[in-house]
Amino acid sequence: MTFVMAILWMTSLLLLLTNRRSPAVRWLSLVAFCGGIGALASVMESWIVAYESSAAALETKVLLLRRLQRGCSWISYYGLPYSYLLFAAGYHTEAIPRRVAKILPYAALIPPIIMLGVPIADHLPVPYGPLACWAIPYSVLGTLIIITKRATHPAERRAHLIVTAAVLPAVLFAVAMNYILPVLGVYRMWRYNVWSIPVGFGIFVVSLFKYGFLGVQLMIERRRLDSSMRAITSGTAMMNHAIKNDIAKIKLFAEHMGRSTAGAGNREDAAVIVRAAEHIEAMIRSVHERTQELVLSPEVVNVEELVRRQTEAVTVAAEAAGVHIIYQEEHAGIEVFADVAQTEEAIHNVLRNALEAMPRGGQLTIIVSGGKRGAMVAIRDTGSGIERHNLLKVTEPFFTTKSGKEMNFGLGLAYSSQLMNRQGGELRIASEWGSGTEVTFSFPSLKRSIKRRQAAAAGKSAEKARGCEEGVRQ
Repeated sequence: MTFVMAILWMTSLLLLLTNRRSPAVRWLSLVAFCGGIGALASVMESWIVAYESSAAALETKVLLLRRLQRGCSWISYYGLPYSYLLFAAGYHTEAIPRRVAKILPYAALIPPIIMLGVPIADHLPVPYGPLACWAIPYSVLGTLIIITKRATHPAERRAHLIVTAAVLPAVLFAVAMNYILPVLGVYRMWRYNVWSIPVGFGIFVVSLFKYGFLGVQLMIERRRLDSSMRAITSGTAMMNHAIKNDIAKIKLFAEHMGRSTAGAGNREDAAVIVRAAEHIEAMIRSVHERTQELVLSPEVVNVEELVRRQTEAVTVAAEAAGVHIIYQEEHAGIEVFADVAQTEEAIHNVLRNALEAMPRGGQLTIIVSGGKRGAMVAIRDTGSGIERHNLLKVTEPFFTTKSGKEMNFGLGLAYSSQLMNRQGGELRIASEWGSGTEVTFSFPSLKRSIKRRQAAAAGKSAEKARGCEEGVRQ
């Protein structure tokens, strides 16, 4: 059981370190922690037996170890169904009304608290009969909430399947061994949890690095991308400073040559030099603009108006390419907190990419939807799509599948992804080779965005105040 304890606590710690802001991740981390505490209780049993058999055993120490073991058993037996139910509620948020979800952590805690006052037989770790009356319904209800979640996005369906495969078998097997069989008089079956838990852990580890698990891989990728963008920002700033002065000199002297040279051929040569210098300047400016540290000026904005403006901006180009645009607004009056200019630039960039993916015509579908939980802008094309091995790289700086295009540096989607992350949202990309690509801008709710902005401002103020205090002390 030591191995089971280690992998459960490793899972719990990894989940918290990488995505502790997600309620579902926090509750799942507690599920793993409670399971690990149960494994610790079984390990302590072997310690106590070994200590009791020694000549130096003291009754008071044995009694203390027994109490600690019983405490671990209570945390495991009472905490597992409780945290599992709340994980299900946090994972499938649409299954429970918001008001119920707010009071659920407190209401669901009542049976475990009551259990602390229920008498326990000396030879049992917990009162299995009363425990089964609420622990089994909690587990069944949590499972129903999880399996009834319906994901429409292909990536979300895969993520849901991974979570179901990693969590449900291990938890349900533990429920059968720890709660159901003891009621039927079959005890100490928890020993067989060593079969199911490593399987779930294996699925968790493999999916974590290959596909992602509850957004954990996404957090790792975001941190790596932020680091890359900071390095690129610094590098391009130096490059821009070093090159632009020399380019200005080339232009100046080329223009002077064009004015002072009598021969028509020499003037044409000078004009070529000027155009080449202007082209290099434009490339440097484009790279420099896309790799600057994002400074946001967010405000409350109507999503439909924002998307509609960018749709109108590409209408002429779409007609020229033979692309039919389908624009849908599933909800009206959706407002988000975002930087208008930069968000428009990001959406325009994705629309332009979609048109470039359909040079022989096709269909461009734009869907704006949302509600109290936030807003989504989905842009779907019927182009050639993105190959699977490239799909995870498209938001990396300087990665592009359009290497033959002029002025294309592979910074558009990296910029868009970084922008959405900074605004508390997400850029999701799904594609199938030969079927097209769908890019989704997911914005947080207006209320959540404003709270996030206020919290960030409060943090900066506190940091500034601490800096002032340190300066005064020095």
